[in-house]
Amino acid sequence: MKKHLSISPSLIALFAMGAANAEANRTTLPVPRPPFDGKIAENIVDSRPSTPSPVEAPAGAPNIFLMMADDVGFAMSSTFGGPVPTPNMDRLAAAGERYNRFHTTGICSPSRAALLTGRNHHASGVGYLSDGSVNYPGYGGRILPETATIAQVLRLNGYNTAMFGKHHNAPGNERSEAGPFDAWPTGLGFEYFYGFPAGDSDQYSPILYRGTNRVEDDTTHTSLLDGRLADDIIRWVHNQKAAAPEKPFLVYFAPGSTHAPHQAPPEYIARFKGKFDQGWDKLRKETWHRQLAEGIIPKGTRLTSRPAEIPAWTSLTPAQKAFAARTMEVAAAQLVYQDEQLGRVMDELHRMGQSNNTLFVVVQGDNGASGEAGPKGTINELRSILGHDENEQWMLANTDKLGGSMTYESYPVGWAWAMNTPLRWVKQYASMLGGIRNGMIMSWHGHVAHPGGICAQFGHLVDIAPTVLDAARLPAPDTVYGVHQKPMDGQSLLASLTACDPDHPRTQYFEIGGKVGLYKDGWFLSGEDGRPSWEDMPSAGPRPPIEWTLYDLSKDYSQATDLSKKEPARLKEMRAIWRREAERNNVFPLDHRFAMARTLGGPPAGPGRKNYDFWGKDISLPATHGPIPIGRSFRLDADLRLDSGTSSGVVMAIGSRFGGWSLYLDHGHPVFTWARSTDPAEMATIRSDQLLPQGASTLTLRFAVPAPMKPAEVILSADGREVARGALPGSILVPSGNGETLDTGRDLGVPVTDYATPQGALQGDIAHLSIRFD
Repeated sequence: MKKHLSISPSLIALFAMGAANAEANRTTLPVPRPPFDGKIAENIVDSRPSTPSPVEAPAGAPNIFLMMADDVGFAMSSTFGGPVPTPNMDRLAAAGERYNRFHTTGICSPSRAALLTGRNHHASGVGYLSDGSVNYPGYGGRILPETATIAQVLRLNGYNTAMFGKHHNAPGNERSEAGPFDAWPTGLGFEYFYGFPAGDSDQYSPILYRGTNRVEDDTTHTSLLDGRLADDIIRWVHNQKAAAPEKPFLVYFAPGSTHAPHQAPPEYIARFKGKFDQGWDKLRKETWHRQLAEGIIPKGTRLTSRPAEIPAWTSLTPAQKAFAARTMEVAAAQLVYQDEQLGRVMDELHRMGQSNNTLFVVVQGDNGASGEAGPKGTINELRSILGHDENEQWMLANTDKLGGSMTYESYPVGWAWAMNTPLRWVKQYASMLGGIRNGMIMSWHGHVAHPGGICAQFGHLVDIAPTVLDAARLPAPDTVYGVHQKPMDGQSLLASLTACDPDHPRTQYFEIGGKVGLYKDGWFLSGEDGRPSWEDMPSAGPRPPIEWTLYDLSKDYSQATDLSKKEPARLKEMRAIWRREAERNNVFPLDHRFAMARTLGGPPAGPGRKNYDFWGKDISLPATHGPIPIGRSFRLDADLRLDSGTSSGVVMAIGSRFGGWSLYLDHGHPVFTWARSTDPAEMATIRSDQLLPQGASTLTLRFAVPAPMKPAEVILSADGREVARGALPGSILVPSGNGETLDTGRDLGVPVTDYATPQGALQGDIAHLSIRFD
C-alpha cells in the first residue's frame, strides 16, 4: 500500500508567503497588503482564511551594524595613523576597507540627519543644530516626513531596528513628556531606543531614555555611559535573535564620546601619562609621518601650517602645558574606552554566529575634532562657550581632576587641530577639510576584494543609506505612509568594496554656520567667513565677507595650496554651482552665528508666558526649554508636606554643578545653592538657621535681579516670614550639560550640590509649586 505525501496547509501558506514577498512592491511603504484570497461564508466550517503574508526582508539580507562616533578627528585613532590605539577598529579595518576621503557635514545634528536619511542635511530639514531650530525650510531642526530614515525603510521591509546613544535630532522644546515624539528615534523608524536626545551627556551620571521614557538613575551601574550602551546592545541582540533568529536587524550605535565632557576611568587615563608632553605641534608632525608611512594619506601630501589663532606649544607656561597634556590624555583614554565597547559588541556577534552576515559601517566622528574650547581648553564646556572667561588659575588647579566626575572638560583647540592631521582647521569648518573629512570603515565578510585596503573614492554621510539599501537589495521608496519622498542625494558605496573608484564623478556641497564648501570631481571650493569656532560672531557683524579659495584635491590631499588666482574661471564656475546646490537644498538664509547665540537668542521663558504651575515632586523638564528661572526676577512658592521637622531633599533644581541652582532642605533648614561653575568664585550658598516644621508649610524663594546682567539677590521665606537673604555673584548661567533638566522633589543627572538624601529625594511631598516672573 503506497503512502501519499501530505503537505500541511501551514507549509503551503509559507510557500505562498515567500512568493508574495518576492513580488511585493517595495517602493510604496508600508508594503501594500495583497488582496484577500480566502473564502468567507456564514459559518467557519465553510470558510477559508487568507494566505498569511507578513513582510519579510529579502532572502539573504544582512544584519546592519552602523556606528558613528562623536567629534573624533580624522587622525585620532590608530586606524587612520593617529596616536590613540584602537585595536578593535583596527581589526575591523583589517577585515574590511578604510575610506580616507569620506566626509561629514561639519557639526552634530546635520551629520546625523544626513546619515539616517541619505539626503543632504538642509534638504532633510536639519541645516544646523536641532537645539536652535527656526522656521525656515532648511532649519526646522527635525527630520522631515518626506525624507524617511533608513530605520523606517528597513523596518517596513522586515527588519528589526534599534538605536543606542546620542540622538541630536529632536528640537529642544520636544524633549519633555509632552512631546511630540515623532522626531525621537521611535518616531523615525527605530522600534527600540536607549540613549539621550541631546547634544552631549555626562559619562558618569547620564540622563537616559528607553523609548521616550526617562530611565531613573541606577546606582548599581559602575560602567561609564559607553559601557552601558554596549551592555544594552548585547542584551537587545540576544533578545531579538531569541525571538526572531531569521530576521535581520539594524543596530545604530551612536556613542557620545569623544564629544565633551571628556571623561574616562582613571586607570585608562593613567595609560597615557606623559604620552602627549611633546605638544600638538610635534604630535601633528609625528602623525603626518606615520600616515605617510602607512599609506593612510597619499605620498607627497603636505602638512598644512598652524593657523595664527592657535598658539604654539612652546608659547605655553609649564602649568598650561601640564593642563593641556592632561586634557589630551583624558580624550585618548575616552576613545580607548569607546573602542573597547565596540570590541565587546563585535566579539558577541562573532560568538553568536552573526558577524559573517553583518555589514559593519563605522564612521569615526560626525565632524572633525572640536576646537570649541578655544586656545586654553575648558573644565566646563557650556560655561566656556558662553563667555570664555573662565578663571585660568581655577582651571589649572583642577589638572589632576580632569577626566573625573568633577570636570566637564574639553581640550584646547591645538589638540583638535592635531587630531585632524594633516588637514586644515576643526569642527564647524564646512569650508575646510579638518571640519568635514572623517575616517570610515566598511566591512562585510565575503564581499571585500582587498581586506585591509584603503579606498580613496569620495564618500559622504548621505551615501550610507543607499549603501545599506543596496546591501539589503531594497529600493529607495517613492512614498512612505502616503508621503512622497525626496530622492536620496547619496550614492551606494557597496561596489567600492570590490572595485574602489577614486575618479568616480561627484558633486557635493557643504555649509554649516555660514562656512561653505563645494566638492566637484576632485576640486574643492572653500568659502570662509573668518569666525573661529569658539567665538560667536566675526568682528564684521552678521554679514562677514567671505574669502573664496580653490584647491585641486586630486593632487593636494590636505587642501594646502590655493589655486583661486591661477584658476579664476574655475573659481567662478564652482561658486555658481555652489549657489545652485544651495538653492536646491534650502541652504539660504546663511546664519553666521554660533550655536549658543542661536539657542539663547529667544525670550528666556517663551513668548509671553510668566506663570508656571507644577503639581507634584516628580516633575522633570528640559532645562533650557521650560521656565528658565535665570537672568530675571521671579518668585517661587512651594506648598510642602514634610515627613518630619528635619526632612531633607530638593524642592526644585535646574542644571548641575557645572551650571545650575537648587532650592532644597538640609535636615529641615531651607538652603539655596547657586553654581555658575565649580569655581568657588562663581558659587554661592544661602542657608537659613531656622527649620521648617513637620507637615504643611510654604517655602518661598524671591530671585531679584535689579537690572539686566546684574547680580541677583535671593530671599528665602517660610510661611510668609523671611528666614534668609543673600547676594549671588551673578544672575546668568547656562544649565549644563545639554541633557540636564529642571526637577522637582529630586535632582536627576549631575547634581547641583551634595545632598543628605540620594539624588536629593525629598522626604515629604510637594502639593503645588508655582513660579511667577515679574
